[in-house]
Amino acid sequence: MNRTVPLLGITFVGLALCACVQGQDYQRPSIETPDSWSRVTHVPAAVSTDRRPEAAWWKTFQNNELTALIEQALDHNHDVKRAIARIVEGRASILSATAGLFPQLNLSGSYTNIAVSKNTLAGLGLATGQRPGPQIFATPGTTFDLWNGALDLRWEIDFWGRIRRGREAAQAETKAIEEDARAVALSLISDVGQSYFRIRELDEQLDIAMRTLAVRQESLEIIQKRATVGLASELDVKRTEVLVAEAAGLVPELTRLRAMEIHRLEVLIGMPPGSLNLASKPLRAVVMQPDIPVGLPSQLLERRPDILQAESMLMASNARIGQARAHFFPALTITGQGGLQSADFAKWFTGNSFNYSIGPSITLPIFQGGTNLARLDHAESRYQQMLESYRQTILQAFREVADLLTSLNARGDQLRHQREQLAAAQAAMQLAHVRYRKGMVNYLDVLDAQRTVLVVETQLVLTERTRLAEMVSLFKALGGGWEPGAVKASS
Repeated sequence: MNRTVPLLGITFVGLALCACVQGQDYQRPSIETPDSWSRVTHVPAAVSTDRRPEAAWWKTFQNNELTALIEQALDHNHDVKRAIARIVEGRASILSATAGLFPQLNLSGSYTNIAVSKNTLAGLGLATGQRPGPQIFATPGTTFDLWNGALDLRWEIDFWGRIRRGREAAQAETKAIEEDARAVALSLISDVGQSYFRIRELDEQLDIAMRTLAVRQESLEIIQKRATVGLASELDVKRTEVLVAEAAGLVPELTRLRAMEIHRLEVLIGMPPGSLNLASKPLRAVVMQPDIPVGLPSQLLERRPDILQAESMLMASNARIGQARAHFFPALTITGQGGLQSADFAKWFTGNSFNYSIGPSITLPIFQGGTNLARLDHAESRYQQMLESYRQTILQAFREVADLLTSLNARGDQLRHQREQLAAAQAAMQLAHVRYRKGMVNYLDVLDAQRTVLVVETQLVLTERTRLAEMVSLFKALGGGWEPGAVKASS
């Protein structure tokens, strides 16, 4: 006994001195990023680069109705709630991975009535590997009660960092879940914004269709009156009737599309279809072209949820390599048991009933059939996959932002030319009406001018809505300026 204690002490000290956490600590891979977005897009992007996007970036559109819809969606959308519930699950996994660092204690109590075989020898059970106890050394043929209360101890000393690397991996995986929740919320906000602008585009198209229908009905009345006095032909009347029917046919189709888009928006904000009442507002009444601060390209690595999620998975894979390496080294475990044991209940809780056993055990893997090698190969391969996924995610993010900046720059020029085209088409239509009344052109010229105005005006509204949708997509591509903790798990 005197030699055992120093020997155990020397063993502990030796293992402590040579112990080290296996695997390398995570370091972010080197990533080449452009200095500015103008270098990527090759066009002078009309955006501010001196600051990051705001966290509540949708408020830059200065539309209270849109803000209310987005806030309602964040509170009631079921995909967001599911993502937040996954955060709670991830945080529970951290606690589970950390538990191995602490001693595991279990309290047990039992009563046993024991009858020892007459055809045996006292202590024979030791030869079969049984744990020493009263039933092993009892006299053959005796019968007695055994009252037992014990506290069991098991504690694995994490010399090689297997448990700590597992906890590190669990923390990184939970961070990836949190970033995924942010990505879900960001996508939801983008979807709500685009759906809202689509509804307002349909409102304006309905307004254009109704105004066009009214103008054509008025023209039809004029043509019919002129035809009765011989100043217009029956062909002019029929052509005008075709245009009236064409304009009238647009109204129910646009109404159908608006109702379907309303249904989509209702699902996004967590409401049953048919419960949202949005009054009609033309797109131009809600348009506010915000200033979009994009920040520097390098800031995208710290802001986009998908990039941060990919990096968190890379960190987890790196930790799993260290965890796999630790399996090649000896596992040191301290086990023990202590409690009260007595054959007489009246003496159960006396000092003489106390017993204990405690000591370390070392398990050294010798032959595992390649399990440890396979585990390490799997972890290293997983890390390489996550590394390539991380780099690809960054490239994809830069491409998305560059594409949207280029598109927004082009949309501005396109809108300017379309507004000039609409002004010219409206002037041509007025001139055609004047010349027709004077008998200088036939009515076919008037019809052609009206069709041109309708097409150009509709295309202008479509372009305006597309540019707003691209602004929303750009905010999403930039990570929306999210602040840490913007999406939190409910306690």
